[in-house]
Amino acid sequence: MNYKVLSLFSGAAGLDVGFSEQLVVHKKSVDDEFIDCESSTEDFVNLKRLPFTTVFQNDILPSAKEIAEWNGWAHNYVLGDIHTLLEDNYDFPKADVVTGGFPCQDFSHSGKRKGLQTTRGTLYQSFVEVVKRVKPTMFVAENVNGLLTMPGEPIKQIISDFSDVGYDVKYQLIKSETIGIPQTRWRVIIMGIQNEKNKNLPENWNRITKNQRECRIGSYFKHLKEPTETEDPAQTVYSKAARLEKGQGQKEVGMDEFAPTMRAEHHGNIEFRRIHGGKNNEDHLPQRRLSVREAALIQTFPPDSILTNITKKPTMKAYKPIGNAVPPLLGYLVADKVYDILSGTFICPPNEATQ
Repeated sequence: MNYKVLSLFSGAAGLDVGFSEQLVVHKKSVDDEFIDCESSTEDFVNLKRLPFTTVFQNDILPSAKEIAEWNGWAHNYVLGDIHTLLEDNYDFPKADVVTGGFPCQDFSHSGKRKGLQTTRGTLYQSFVEVVKRVKPTMFVAENVNGLLTMPGEPIKQIISDFSDVGYDVKYQLIKSETIGIPQTRWRVIIMGIQNEKNKNLPENWNRITKNQRECRIGSYFKHLKEPTETEDPAQTVYSKAARLEKGQGQKEVGMDEFAPTMRAEHHGNIEFRRIHGGKNNEDHLPQRRLSVREAALIQTFPPDSILTNITKKPTMKAYKPIGNAVPPLLGYLVADKVYDILSGTFICPPNEATQ
């Protein structure tokens, strides 16, 4: 059986790639059970396709939709405000799963943390309304870990609102560096299943426990050439911001380390530096900041992803949708869990704590 996915706040389709596209990652990032075959890029592998089809996508950021279109990841991708679609009684297609990473800025530790007090902070309510109208068997929402530490405990309100439309709702904090993603990106995965469909599920049905692995940045960058030596447009583009002694984005990124969280804001001094030119520079290459390609690889986008308009001069505008995205490998592992539940093949891991 093939399951239909309706995607909200789709961005550059990171979560959607994990669910329904051909994902390519470094072989050190995944357990053998997920590998289909080797890819054309050294040390990278194609993962087994999961039986999901994306039937609808939505976002407000044109550059995000462009990336999805360039790579063949756009499926009925509607550009526009989700509030407007709901007010206009948009006819959303039927789906088995509704997914999305609702805006995180008002919950993030790096933001002003206004939480549910802002219009952006309450956009999850549009997600709830779509779930109410479409009535999928399951939904999956993603957000920053700050959601769990905000004053007023917004996670409780969010769970309550989804519960009110007929779902058993649970959440899990996922630390990306423990599941094969080469960055310290901690995210909350909220899952819901229709109340009448969870009768035979164990208490901890939502827990993602597969693929407990570590993979460092160097594995993902090994095949890359320097910007002056490559024909890859996305590898030639990077911020020329000067090095500062203090401020955001001044951390050096070591090849044997995990990257800090990739961010959507890539103006001025926000971008993290490559280790070139830093105190641990053993290869004596010029210091520079991360390229668009490197940021995408840290997020586990496929190594051959098209990230700039190949008919025009390469730009850095892909930084924002890349930084905003759900890492495709995280999306894949979430999709694998959802498939296990929908298909009835789920086996409860022993002695797992649950929320």
